Amino acid sequence: MEIIQYTPNMQEPLTQFYNRMTANVPHCYPVKEEEFAIAMHRITADKADIKDDGLDSEAAFIAVADGVIQAFIHVGISRSGENREEKLGVIRFFGYERGARRAGQVVLEKAEAHLKTFNVSQISAFPQECQYRFYHFEHAYLSDALDQVQGLLGFNGYRRSSGEVFLDWEDYSITPIPSSLPVKLSVEWKDGRGQFPNCTVLAHQNGEQVGICESLGGGEFSSHTDAQTWLHTTWLGIEDDFQGKGLGRYLLQYALQEMKKIGYRHAAISTAWDNHRAFLFYSNCGYRTVDWTYEFVKDLSEAPTHKW
Repeated sequence: MEIIQYTPNMQEPLTQFYNRMTANVPHCYPVKEEEFAIAMHRITADKADIKDDGLDSEAAFIAVADGVIQAFIHVGISRSGENREEKLGVIRFFGYERGARRAGQVVLEKAEAHLKTFNVSQISAFPQECQYRFYHFEHAYLSDALDQVQGLLGFNGYRRSSGEVFLDWEDYSITPIPSSLPVKLSVEWKDGRGQFPNCTVLAHQNGEQVGICESLGGGEFSSHTDAQTWLHTTWLGIEDDFQGKGLGRYLLQYALQEMKKIGYRHAAISTAWDNHRAFLFYSNCGYRTVDWTYEFVKDLSEAPTHKW
């Protein structure tokens, strides 16, 4: 087995590897080579400005055996919240073939060694703000479908620090039930990357906004044909004084209805792993759980002793 650093001439087999790794991850559609190359383009630079995904000093390591990729990891350096001087290590993506545990272990150790040269005290794996655009829908962390990766991270001292549950509603059909509140709804459409526009539904009472439902088309995340008829509701918010009166359900149902009129057919939504109220609400609206995703964090001062 050989461990090598990523170079652009490896893009084709690496894209194929990524597509194999994510084939069973909900809302991860096959990505084209040129699209994956965009996510990798800053790796060849010595240093990149911190912007957009918040990373610099990116690197990627690949384990190859008999000419076949067995494992891949993409890392970089981020900054900690308000303290922009503190450096944090980030694992942007990590995958290895089931059964190739040793290859996964070796590239993980290689990546950690790279990050440690920047004197980081903590490494975050699969944080939302650093994910590939085409990986899952917005707000996703490391999917349960990549359980072998979760297992290896846990074995190496990483712990779950955040989580997001994803729910789907395929071929949804909805008739909005109006709220008991006298509100006026308005719909705003905005073109994006996808075949159909993104949608925001607003609720007003006496000229003041009291609720909002924001949804993005699946085309925002993937150019694949299968993603275009999916919508992902990214935010549903009701002012405190107006909660518990059916307004949230009405806003969500109304948004789904309006988006179906223009071509959307399937709906997805997500919430934090510990937001039991929202989880209960969505699971009783027609959605069904399809994935649990987690961010993993490792404090480097707490490294375990491996026993194979």
